Amino acid sequence: MGSRWSRFKAGVACALACVLPVAWAPQAVAASAGDGRWPAVNDVVQNAWKQGIDGSGVKVAVIDTIPVSDNPVLSDADIDYQLGVFRDAEGHETSCSIDGQPMVASIKAGETNYGYQYYSSHGTDMLSWIVGNGRNYVSDRPGVIGSAPKAKVLSIATGVRTLGLPYNRICDSSDSNGVNTNPGANMDTAVHWGARVANLSSFGSMSDTDYESYVNALSHGVIIVSARANDTDPGLDDLTGDPRDWNTFPGVVMVNSVTQDGDLASSSDTMDGNVAVLSYGQNVLNPVNELSRGDNRVGNGGTSTAAAVLTSYLTLAAQKWPEATGNQLIQSLIRNTKSGKGKPVIDPERRRGFGEVNLNALLTVDPTQYKDVNPILEYQVKAAAQYDDKKDWYTQDCKTNPEGIGSAADVKVPCEAGLIGREYERQQAAWKKVEQCRADGGSDCMRYSATATAGGIGSTGGEASPKTQSMAKDEQSGGSFPSWAWFAVGGGVAVLVLGVVLAVVLGRRRRKARRVAEVPLYGVTRGYVRQTPPAQPSQQWPQPQPGQAPGYRPFTGSAQSMPPSSQQPYGQQQVPPAASYPSAAQPHMPQSQGHAGSQHGRHSR
Repeated sequence: MGSRWSRFKAGVACALACVLPVAWAPQAVAASAGDGRWPAVNDVVQNAWKQGIDGSGVKVAVIDTIPVSDNPVLSDADIDYQLGVFRDAEGHETSCSIDGQPMVASIKAGETNYGYQYYSSHGTDMLSWIVGNGRNYVSDRPGVIGSAPKAKVLSIATGVRTLGLPYNRICDSSDSNGVNTNPGANMDTAVHWGARVANLSSFGSMSDTDYESYVNALSHGVIIVSARANDTDPGLDDLTGDPRDWNTFPGVVMVNSVTQDGDLASSSDTMDGNVAVLSYGQNVLNPVNELSRGDNRVGNGGTSTAAAVLTSYLTLAAQKWPEATGNQLIQSLIRNTKSGKGKPVIDPERRRGFGEVNLNALLTVDPTQYKDVNPILEYQVKAAAQYDDKKDWYTQDCKTNPEGIGSAADVKVPCEAGLIGREYERQQAAWKKVEQCRADGGSDCMRYSATATAGGIGSTGGEASPKTQSMAKDEQSGGSFPSWAWFAVGGGVAVLVLGVVLAVVLGRRRRKARRVAEVPLYGVTRGYVRQTPPAQPSQQWPQPQPGQAPGYRPFTGSAQSMPPSSQQPYGQQQVPPAASYPSAAQPHMPQSQGHAGSQHGRHSR
C-alpha cells in the first residue's frame, strides 16, 4: 500500500472563495439592501425564523481552516472546536506544526499565531455564513448573517491559509511531501459526531485510504457540500464524478456560484459537468484582509461562500423535515430548483447543474415522498458507465484488480473506488425492500431503507466493513416514495478533466509527477494534470423543457455592486477602493441558551 499511498497522498484543502464574519439571526433582521447579507436577509429565511426554523437541533460539521473563535460574528453560536487529523507521507497519524507552533483547534483575535495577528480566517467566514449573528469588531460596519444561527456546529480545523493565496501553509516537515491533512479521518470525525450536513468549502486530493470514509458518510445519509474552483477552466463534460478529489467524489453536492438574480459569477461562468447546484456567492459581504478588524465589503465571495450558504439552507430543511433522510433532502434539492418544477432537469450546457437552489421549495415540498437513494451518486454511477475511460471506475474489485485503473502518466483511480458502485447498489436494493414492504401493506417500511440499514459498505453478504462496524450510527429515519427515472446516457468519448480544482477561490491543483521543490497547495504538494479527449454531454438525460419558469426568488432587492477590482473571490487579495459602509443595525436575535459571549465552544487540541 506504501507505493500507492505515495501516488495518492496529496489530500489537503484549498480554501474556496470566501465569506465574512456574520450574524446568526432567527428573527426579523434589519439590514440594508446593498450590505451583502441578502443570502440570509430575505423573505424566505426571515419567514422560516418566525416559524422557529432556524437550524435548532441540527448538527453541522465545518471542515476548514483554523477559526478565530472570539470573532464577534460567532459570539452567539453553538460551536465545538476540534483539531483535525493529520498524517505523514506513509499514511501514519501525526501532528502538524507551522513555523514551530503546533496546530490548534482555534485561535483568539489579535494574538500572534503562526507569525500573524489574525482577526478572521477562511474557516471563520464559512462558520459565519451558517451561524453568524451579523456582528463585527466595528459597530458601523456589518457582519455576516448565517441562515441557520441555532444549528449545532463542529468546527474541524485542518490548516492555516497562506495570506493572499487560496492554499494552506505547509506543515513543518523534513521534506515538502510530508505532513498533510487526513480527509478520510476528518470525515469519520464528522460522522461519529452525528453530522447531518458536512461543509467543505475547499478541494483536495483523496488517497485510496480515504474512500471508505467518504462512502461511509454517504451510507449514513450525511449531506456533503463542497464547491468547484473559482476559475473559468472547463471541467468534466458530464456528471460522472471523480473520486480522486473530495469535491467531485460521487454523491457530494458540488456547488457553483451565482448572483442574487441567478446569474453565474464571473469566476464560475464555465462548463463543468460535476456541478450539481447553484448557490449564492457573488455580491456578498466579504473580508478584505484576515489581519484587519472587520474591514468587510461587498464583492465576490466565490464558491466557498456559495457552499456555506447552501449548507445553511439544507440545515433549515433538515430541521423542517426531521423524518427525511439526507438522500431525500438531496432529492428535493435537485428536483425543486428554480428551474426544476419537481423534476431533476440538468443543464445541457453543463454550466448550471440541476439549477439554482430554491429555499422556498426546500421548506414547503415534503421530501419524504422521494426515495432514499442519493440522486447525485445515482446519476454519476450511471453516467460514468457510458464512457469508455470511466465505465469500470465504480465496479472495481481490489481482489481482482488491486492496481486500480489508469496509466502511469495519470493518477490512477484506485480499486477502492469500487466501494462507490457497491454503495449505490446497496441503496437501490434497500429501496426495493421499502417499496415491497409498502406494496404488502407493511408498517414502518423505512426501517429497510439504505440510511436505516447503513453498515454494509464494501462488504459481501451484508457484513459491515471494519470501519462501519466501529462507526457510531446516527442514522436519520424518514418516509418516502416516488422516484424519478434516470435515462440512459448517450455514447461516450473520454472526458476532459482540467485540473480538478479544489472548490475554492483561486487556483486549481495540477497533477504532475511529485517533486520536492514544487509549491504546496493548501498544505499539499501539487498533484497531477489529468487530460483525456473531451466528450459531448449526453443528450439522453432530462433536459430543460420550453417554458420552464424560474421558481420563487427569496429576495427582491439588489445587492450593492462594487468596482471591478473588488469583485475577486476571497484569497486573491485584490483590495477594493475605499467604500462607504452602511450602518450595521444589530439584528434582533432570540436569546441563546447556555451560550454567552466567548463561552460558546469547547476547544479540543
